[in-house]
Amino acid sequence: MSSLSKDGLRQRVEKLKQTAASQLALRKVKDHVPDFSTKTFPEKAQEIFIEAHNCLANFNKQRLHSLVTERCYPDMVRGNRYKTIRWSFVESLEPPRVVHIRCNSIVNPSNLYGQVTVRMHTRQTLAVYDRFGRLMYGGEQVPKDVLEYVVFERYLVNPYGTWRMHGKIVPEWAPPKDPIIKTVMIPGPALDSSQEVKENKEETSEQVQRQQ
Repeated sequence: MSSLSKDGLRQRVEKLKQTAASQLALRKVKDHVPDFSTKTFPEKAQEIFIEAHNCLANFNKQRLHSLVTERCYPDMVRGNRYKTIRWSFVESLEPPRVVHIRCNSIVNPSNLYGQVTVRMHTRQTLAVYDRFGRLMYGGEQVPKDVLEYVVFERYLVNPYGTWRMHGKIVPEWAPPKDPIIKTVMIPGPALDSSQEVKENKEETSEQVQRQQ
């Protein structure tokens, strides 16, 4: 058997294991969320994804907290202080679909969290400006095709729980992101002490003349 055949067999076995794990997790999710469906969930997940990114661009932190998990929130807002974000969803290039489902317990087996990974192939625009209005990344008029694997999480034990965005999985084969252009403040010309005193005297004399 060639190495290529071995790699192909290994991939098939791994895929079967992941499929079996997803089916088992799906049963657990349905035990707590009876109306959950892998056919309808991707559209709902994409709506959460779009609203969360709109809240990030509009600095609606309160609403963003309800759409993303405590782990995801810092990752989304980190480094955005003093920046202006312009983001928009253009269209879906392919229908979103569920690729993985997992159920994890914390502390005890009954404390269950459900996680669903959704594949999204979309077209978006993103532009990031610094506090002086200079473009650091992307462009508002340049839509880009984006392939993302987004994880959504729900606390299954809570009957009033909701699905929230938990993070993104970056595949090993994904191309690197474009670097962000670092900008700096350019200081104005330095004035010597005599020139500053002269300008202050001129401003004072102008104010006196106006008052007269």
